[in-house]
Amino acid sequence: MERREFIKITSTAACAAALLPSVGGLMTGCKDLKDEGKLPITNDSWNFDEVVDRSGTWSIKYGRASEGQIPMWIADMDFRTAPAVSSALKERLNRDVLGYTFTPEEFYQSIIRWEKEMHGWQVEKDWVAYCPGVITAINQAYLTFTEPGDGIVVMPPVYNLFRMYAERLGRRVVDSPLLFNGNCYRMDFDGLERILSSPNIKILVLCNPHNPVGIVWDPDDLRRIASICRQKGVLVISDEIHADLTLPGHRHSPFCSVSDDASAVGLVFASPTKSFNLAGVSMTAYCIIPNKELREPYLKHLRDLKLNEAPIPSLVATIAAYTEGAPWLQSLRKYLQSNVQEVVDFFSNNLGIKAIPPQASFLVWLDCRTMGLQQEELMRFFSNKAGLLLSNGAMYGQGGEGFVRMNIGCPRKIVKEALGRLTQALEIVNVMK
Repeated sequence: MERREFIKITSTAACAAALLPSVGGLMTGCKDLKDEGKLPITNDSWNFDEVVDRSGTWSIKYGRASEGQIPMWIADMDFRTAPAVSSALKERLNRDVLGYTFTPEEFYQSIIRWEKEMHGWQVEKDWVAYCPGVITAINQAYLTFTEPGDGIVVMPPVYNLFRMYAERLGRRVVDSPLLFNGNCYRMDFDGLERILSSPNIKILVLCNPHNPVGIVWDPDDLRRIASICRQKGVLVISDEIHADLTLPGHRHSPFCSVSDDASAVGLVFASPTKSFNLAGVSMTAYCIIPNKELREPYLKHLRDLKLNEAPIPSLVATIAAYTEGAPWLQSLRKYLQSNVQEVVDFFSNNLGIKAIPPQASFLVWLDCRTMGLQQEELMRFFSNKAGLLLSNGAMYGQGGEGFVRMNIGCPRKIVKEALGRLTQALEIVNVMK
C-alpha cells in the first residue's frame, strides 16, 4: 500500500499530531543523590508531557523525518533539557564573559561525587579527564593503542559508530555476536575467548549498558571479561553514556569498578549527554582511567591534538547536571519506565512484533522477524504504512536483521499515537494477507 493511501485511512487527528515538532525515586538499585539546593528548581518545572516545539532548533531528529512521520530513531529525547542545566548555562552566558577557560576543580569533583553516589564507585581525581565527546574519545583510544590492521572486537548487534570509525581508521573489526534466545541476550564467552586469542586483537569495545538491546551488564560478566582480557593482553573500552538511565531493578556497574583486572585493562568513557538530554552539547564527556600506564599515553595524545580543552558550555552543563540534576533525573526515569511499560504491554498483545524490555535508557529493541519481511520491506512498513521513522536494526551489525529500534524518550501521547498507528497498519497488513 502506498503512503498516501495509508494517510487517508489514518485519522486526521493522528496526522496532525505527527506534524508537531514534538509532544510533550526511580533510583532503584542506586543511591539517591541529595539535592544541595543551590538552584530553586521544583517539580513544577518537570512537565514531561509538554509538547516542546523543536522547529528552528536545527534538529537532526525531525529534519530527517518526512511530512507526517513521527521520528523515533536517533537517541535524542523530546523533553526540555534539565532545568538546573539550562539555568546554569543562562547564568553563565549572562555574565558576558566567554574568554579562554581552564577546567575548574568543580568539574572533577562533580564527576567523582556522581560516580560514588550514583554507581558506588570511588574515583580518584587523577583518573579523570575531560574528553571531546564519547565517540571522539573512543576514536582517539583506537589511535593511541592500535595500528592500522589491528583487531578491534565489538559485540553486535551494537552501536554502529564503534565499527564505522574503526574501519575508517583502517582497523580490523571482529564480531563477537551476542547470543539471543528469543527473550534476552547474553555474551558468548566461549566465542569471545577464542576471538581474543587471535593474533593482533588489541581492543574490546564494551557498550555498558548495551545499545541497542538495553542490557545492564551483570558485574560477574564484567569481571569475566576483565579476567580474559587481562590474560590476553587486550584493552577494554567501556562506553557508559547510558549508565545513568538504568530502570527499576537494575544497577549499573562501571567496568573499572568491578575488579583489579578491570582497573588494569579498562578505559571508561561517560557523559551526562543522554541522561540530561544534552545531545547538542556533544563535547560534554570525560574519561576515567585508573591504570596510569594507559592513562598517560592516552591523555598525551589528547593534548598533542589539542583535544583536552573543555569549552565553557560543556563545563557548566556537566557541573550543573551532576550537582543539581539528580531530582530531575529521578523523575525522568519514572516517566521513561512508564513509556517502556506502555510499549511492552502493547506488543505483548500484538502478534508479529515483540518488544525486548530494556533494562536501561529510552530505546526499545523490537523483534519483527515473524512478520516475514525483508529488512527493506520492514523499514518501508514502519515508514510508509505506520508513518514512523525508526532506526534500522541491520545497521547495528550481525543479529540486527529483522529488528528495529524505537526511541520512546518523548511525551506519552506521542508513544500512544505511534502505537495507535501501528495497530492500524498491522490490521491493514493482516487484512491484505
